[in-house]
Amino acid sequence: MYNRVLLIGSKDIGFNLLQQMYKAAPQNFVGCVTFDDSSDTRSRYGDIKKYCLKEGILVDVLEKSCNLKKSIEKYKPDICFVAGWYYLIPMDVISMVQGGFIGIHNSLLPSYRGFAPVVWAMINGEEKTGFSVFSLGDGVDTGDIWYQKEIIIGHKDHIGDVLEKINEQIFVFFEKEYLNILEGKIIPYKQKNENISYGAKRNHTDGLIDWSQNAIKVYNFIRAQSKPYPGAYFFYKDVKIRVWDVELFPFEIYGEAGQVGMIDAVRREVVVVCGNNTGIILKEVEIEDRIVKITECIKSLNDRVNSK
Repeated sequence: MYNRVLLIGSKDIGFNLLQQMYKAAPQNFVGCVTFDDSSDTRSRYGDIKKYCLKEGILVDVLEKSCNLKKSIEKYKPDICFVAGWYYLIPMDVISMVQGGFIGIHNSLLPSYRGFAPVVWAMINGEEKTGFSVFSLGDGVDTGDIWYQKEIIIGHKDHIGDVLEKINEQIFVFFEKEYLNILEGKIIPYKQKNENISYGAKRNHTDGLIDWSQNAIKVYNFIRAQSKPYPGAYFFYKDVKIRVWDVELFPFEIYGEAGQVGMIDAVRREVVVVCGNNTGIILKEVEIEDRIVKITECIKSLNDRVNSK
């Protein structure tokens, strides 16, 4: 039986699990560790602090990830849960906790270990993803599995839709099994040594659209980086335009990749030519922090959407 539980987390997943775990067993909950990510649009930092204050939960706000060791020494947990944490936890810290660290990774491990697993899965056109509840160890997402759940990626899903599906199922799992974990009624198992893959870290510059790819790849690329992420983008006359919503153009269209091939004045849509005579319909874009009709940005059929 694990009597002293510490949560290390941020974002929606960290905030929601904080509430769920505390309500399920407040007597076991010794504290919460988070960091100030309020500059991130996905931040729930303020909500985490307010909830902890309301319930009388001790909370540490780390300025550096290396300070986590001090929090472990302070709270002396029997087991730690990690959700929405973007820093590697070294083995000397993990070994301080009897029950170890249990984390959540948004893929069906051992596939898509590492960074941005759902983004990479959608960019690659995968039809399914999922999440894994696993023990942290000395490798990148290589620890034993406590639970996995497959999630279908719908053809019209944007990444926000997929993340919502994943989070819903994560909360279902913890609602049913959290106390069973604390009571030692669930035994983790080793990861399979097959279908192993890794995702590299992504940053804002990785969202530049390559119109020379076929429309399906462009479509997947855009919806994989839609809200709550920074969005895929292109340049028009040196102005950066973010793309939030698109559709596949159902016909062949001829032109140079990146050329505006058609403007539908009735539907107020623009079709951009992609590779292999395919096209993308731009539905919603953002320019200078304003959501605008694409026809306000591009007026001429002869204009090109220049990637720089």
